[in-house]
Amino acid sequence: MAAFSKGLDASRPVAASKFVAGSAVPARKRALAGPPKMAASGTGVVVRTASLRVVASSIAAVATWLLVHSAGCGVVVASSIVGLAAGFGLPTPLATAAFCGSFCGMSSAVVAPGAVEAGVLGAGAGSILSALDATNARFLRGYGGRLGAAATLSALVSIAATPSLRRAGLLYQPELAAAAASTASRPATAIAVLATVLGAAVMRGWARGVPRMQGLLKMEAELLDQLVARTTNPVFSASLIGLMAGLGLGSTRPTLAAAAFAGAFVAMSPPDKLGGFRALLVAAAFAGLAQVGLTGIGVGAGGKLGAAAVLGVFATRQLRAAKKKATETIVRATQTLRRE
Repeated sequence: MAAFSKGLDASRPVAASKFVAGSAVPARKRALAGPPKMAASGTGVVVRTASLRVVASSIAAVATWLLVHSAGCGVVVASSIVGLAAGFGLPTPLATAAFCGSFCGMSSAVVAPGAVEAGVLGAGAGSILSALDATNARFLRGYGGRLGAAATLSALVSIAATPSLRRAGLLYQPELAAAAASTASRPATAIAVLATVLGAAVMRGWARGVPRMQGLLKMEAELLDQLVARTTNPVFSASLIGLMAGLGLGSTRPTLAAAAFAGAFVAMSPPDKLGGFRALLVAAAFAGLAQVGLTGIGVGAGGKLGAAAVLGVFATRQLRAAKKKATETIVRATQTLRRE
C-alpha cells in the first residue's frame, strides 16, 4: 500500500438543498443557524462573494499548510481543524471555499514548498470553484468531493505550469500507477475500501442522527437549533469524521485515515444525488477503489481524496441509471408479450 498512499490528500462539496447533508433538519430550522447563507442578488454581490471565496480558500490553504509543516499535524487532521472552524463559523459559500482551500494545504512540500505557494493554490481552487458555481449548470453540483476536485485541478495546473515539477513527472507517473494497480487485489486495499465505506456511514449517521436525537428529546430552544445546524452541516460533519480518523489512525495508519476522510466526502452528497443508504455505501466503495486508480496522477497534489469521492458518486449514479433503464426495458418487453 506504499504506492497507494503516495500523493493522497483530501476533499468534498457542500450541497445547498433543503436538508443538511442528508440530515433531517428542515429548511425552517436551517434559517435559524449556520453556517448562515450570504444574500446573493445582483452582479456586484456575485463578484464580491466570489472574491471573498477566493480569499477564504487562500487563507485556509495557508492555515492548513502551517498546521502540517509548522505544527506537525497530519494532513487529514490539519484539513479537518480548518474545516471545523469554517463549518461552524462561516456562511455556507465561504465555508465551502475554505474547506476547498484546506485541501490545497494538504499538498506535499514538493508541490507547495511554502505557505505562499499553498496560498496561491488555494486562490486558484477558490477561483475554479467560483467559476463552476457561476455557470447555470453548476458543474458537479451536489457531488460529494467536488471541492477536492477543484483543489486537485488547481494543483495540476500549477504542476503543469512549473517546468521542474513537470519534468519530475508529477502529472502522471506510470510506474507508481502500475505499483498501485498491482496491490489492488491485496487485503490492504480491501481494508482501505472498507475504511472509506465506514467513513461515509459514520458521516451520514452523524448528520442525520444528531437532529433526530434533538427531535426525540423535544429540545426546541433557538440556541440549540443553531448549534445543531452548525455542527451537522456538510463541512463541519466531514471535518469531524476526518479529525476522528486522523487522531485515531493518522500516526500509525495514515492511509486508512485518508480513506475514511474520502468516505465522509462521499456522504456530503445530498439525497437527491445518491438516494438511500445502500447507494451511499456503494459510492463509497467505488471511491475507495478510485483512490488506487488516482495514485499515479498528480503525485503530491492535494484534494485527490475528493476527486476519488466524485468518481465514486458518478459511478454509482451511472449504475443506478443503467439499472433503471434495464428495468424499464424489461417492463416494456413483459407488457408487449402479455398483449400478444
